[in-house]
Amino acid sequence: MKIICICLFIFMGNIGMAGQSYNQSLLLQKEWKNQIQGKTFATIYLFTSTEWIVKEFVNNGVKTDIGLERSYYLSDEIADQFQQDCIGKNKSGKYIIMLTKPKFEEEYLEVYEILKLTKTTLKTKHMRSGTILEYTTN
Repeated sequence: MKIICICLFIFMGNIGMAGQSYNQSLLLQKEWKNQIQGKTFATIYLFTSTEWIVKEFVNNGVKTDIGLERSYYLSDEIADQFQQDCIGKNKSGKYIIMLTKPKFEEEYLEVYEILKLTKTTLKTKHMRSGTILEYTTN
């Protein structure tokens, strides 16, 4: 009986370590502010059910509209290809899967792991660079 309990305990611990899945509703209808500590500038983001929008850049109180829209969806797995049919349908997950197209470059896949998501805090890790970013909202 002890062996069964130990195995069950280990199994449940592994499930807990696999990572939490987050609901998209926590991202929506808010302005998310990313401000790097010690810097005078910040970037403001919005999420719709289908797009991650870079709304504006603020430097020393001066706002510059950006309006850059990127299609995204949530996933419980790291993607190696962007799945257009998941946009607006996958509403929970541990990863933000996004398609990016910089000026004069080809579009490419970006994957962010959601490390923390609450009503007022979003913390992500860019899977390629390892950069951790924190966003806050009111």
